[in-house]
Amino acid sequence: MSHALAIFSILSLPAAALYDSQKKVEHARLYGNVDSLAYYFVDLVVGTPPQRVSVILDTGSGICAFPCAGCNHCGHHIDPIFDIEKSGTASWLKCAFNRCPVGRCMSEKCYYYQGYTEGSSITGYWFEDMVSLGDMIQHNPQVKARMGCHSNENNLFYTQKANGMMGVGPGGLEHEAVLDQLLQDKAHVSRKIFSVCLAEWGGQFNVGGYNDSYHTGPMQLIPMMLRGFYGVGLTKMEVGDMSITNWHQSMIDSGTTYTYMNSKNYRLLATGVEKACSGQSQPCGGKKHGSSCWKLPNGPSKFAAITVFFDSVETKWVPEAYLYRKGDSDTYCYAFQDDGPTANTVLGAVWMKHQEIVFDLDNKKVGIAPARCSITQCSERHCSVVLGVSKQ
Repeated sequence: MSHALAIFSILSLPAAALYDSQKKVEHARLYGNVDSLAYYFVDLVVGTPPQRVSVILDTGSGICAFPCAGCNHCGHHIDPIFDIEKSGTASWLKCAFNRCPVGRCMSEKCYYYQGYTEGSSITGYWFEDMVSLGDMIQHNPQVKARMGCHSNENNLFYTQKANGMMGVGPGGLEHEAVLDQLLQDKAHVSRKIFSVCLAEWGGQFNVGGYNDSYHTGPMQLIPMMLRGFYGVGLTKMEVGDMSITNWHQSMIDSGTTYTYMNSKNYRLLATGVEKACSGQSQPCGGKKHGSSCWKLPNGPSKFAAITVFFDSVETKWVPEAYLYRKGDSDTYCYAFQDDGPTANTVLGAVWMKHQEIVFDLDNKKVGIAPARCSITQCSERHCSVVLGVSKQ
């Protein structure tokens, strides 16, 4: 993309959705892409005066944390490092009688450590401050919440462009975390609901409700199990004449890029997709490229949709979601992955694409609606980060 085209893409973006005071729903634009960043992130405005930080939206964890000034080992990220000393409303979470409400005591402050299976980890200290969702354009109300200041980050946390992580999983609820405080702000948010709508580039995050103006079909509700993660009862996937069962325990995790499954189901699903393309002179509009990719000059629209069953509820996993594009090329690869013979199922960001996923916490339901989550090819923050274009 040329520099001039990048500027045009930014200036031609639709206006960001503002806080809806009538429905009491907060809106924030999401940024990111499966291939270029491998995650989607949202802005937070923290402190007084406000400082903006970018955080990966993660339904699979509960911590909201990012690097702070004085960090011993932190990478270079999209936004300037947060400086707690410049916020007049910030305060460290202190120990009382050598005990902390969360974490453990170190240097008279409450300390956290979070490690991840691929080897990344973050450590730091908890603080409390005023925070609002999105950037200042959205005019979302402020709440006081607990967040983490990294004093050390490594591996993926060190190299990622987004500053930090915003966990919105059930493990962060009822513990003074950001999402919990937003949902408790009954003057501005009336329902204990949040929703995520992901496109190829960017999307939208809503707290207090959802945005049905994006929906291209009816929303269906399925039971949700809160087990430290958002569990759902995935029972079957069908593609062509292939029917695949035994999905074990299944969870929805926006912080996981791909959709992971056990080895047998991966092989059956890939075989079903390829079999549905067979018998054509140019299978599904292209040709196989390696073991899990395709050369598709006109995109993946000729591939069959995968029908995903949650007991009797049928939903569609469209090819534009289960295949992801490599850069600006005509190469598309499977966005589902083999996680070993006994693996459970993780429905990652790629499964959430082109759908609005609604988390109704009071009723313990997940809503799934096909949706057009974005109409742009390049998100504003992506363009400004990758191409060096100023934010307009």
